[in-house]
Amino acid sequence: MPREGAAAEVLWAGDLVEDVPTCAPGDPVGEGRERVSRTGHDFCVVVNEERIILGLLRGDTLAKDENARACDVMELGPKTTPPSEPVEELLEARSSQGVKSFLVATSHGVFLGAMSRDAAERALEEHRSEENDEGSG
Repeated sequence: MPREGAAAEVLWAGDLVEDVPTCAPGDPVGEGRERVSRTGHDFCVVVNEERIILGLLRGDTLAKDENARACDVMELGPKTTPPSEPVEELLEARSSQGVKSFLVATSHGVFLGAMSRDAAERALEEHRSEENDEGSG
């Protein structure tokens, strides 16, 4: 979504989303585990047909019986971040929580992608450098 004024200068979570593994609630855990191993991520987001986030497979849940259904073992209600959340505020607010990735979703729960803490910190540093370069020029 285009932004104007002061909002155009802010780096938002939605600017940094990337695709991560997803699966349907009825998919076998083994399929989710396979998608995770192919991508290098450590989680799989369980979504329905409308991409509404239902849960998360990670850690122990990814190690469950490969034939178990994702909906039977997933973590319910993972925390999400709106795409309009300023990255700097998000990183500061959750700095002590050890969060490695943020699930970005609309207010209706539609999954847009994930933002990794590492990528967000790098992008924020680059953004600050660009602002400093523009301000000193």
